[in-house]
Amino acid sequence: MAAVVSLAIAVGGPRGLRGLIGALFGAVMALVAMWCALRIGHARQTGHWPPLVTTAIAAAAMGLVGALAMLPRHLQVALDPVRAALRKLPPSLDAEVRDLCTRAAAIWSTAKDRIADGAGAALVRDGVLKTLEVAAKSAEVVPTGSSEAELAQRVADLDQRIAAATDGEVKAQYQAARAAVGDQQRYREHIRQGRERLVARMHNHVAALEKFELAATGLEAARAASSGAAVQQLEELSHDVAASGEALLELEIGETKPSAGAA
Repeated sequence: MAAVVSLAIAVGGPRGLRGLIGALFGAVMALVAMWCALRIGHARQTGHWPPLVTTAIAAAAMGLVGALAMLPRHLQVALDPVRAALRKLPPSLDAEVRDLCTRAAAIWSTAKDRIADGAGAALVRDGVLKTLEVAAKSAEVVPTGSSEAELAQRVADLDQRIAAATDGEVKAQYQAARAAVGDQQRYREHIRQGRERLVARMHNHVAALEKFELAATGLEAARAASSGAAVQQLEELSHDVAASGEALLELEIGETKPSAGAA
């Protein structure tokens, strides 16, 4: 029987390695089904049963094994990429950025069930994923070393030392140290400005997603009323979402160093 099942799978099933694996799997499951039937038919507990009942239960056991073997083929595992990305966000993420990520994920949770258009749902999903991706990258850029207050105190101290120095070499060393501390201040300011721009663009992107989701959920009613204006507005909003998403990805905190002469 196992050979017959394998032959049937090999003839009518896929070719190559998949066909070989399918034939072997079919043979194994046929043997398991036969073993279950034999165990029921030759068990001591079923010896006093009528032959018809024993045969029927053994056949049912074989059918159950076959049904279970076919079950994985008809199962589909639906993985939500947004939920997976949300779980992967680092715990050190800024509270405001995390709140924006939560709002973006909530938009997708609503949109995936309410937006019938596949392209529109994909646009929202990709827009939310971009938000989470950029948020995760922002957590990687954290200023290290002295704080802004400590740097300001060091600058003031070095300025006093420079003013009081009478030896030329000593004064030059203090001036070099003052310049290095000033560079640290500029780098910190650059990172701070980059974060502000990131948060601002995230706010804009999440608001665009909310606006698009609100318009898309009412699209079916607009189509039923044969309103072309609503459809055109939705297309314009989709362009806004795509544009804000691209702008969000283009922004990298700390991507470029500030010029040495920047104040």
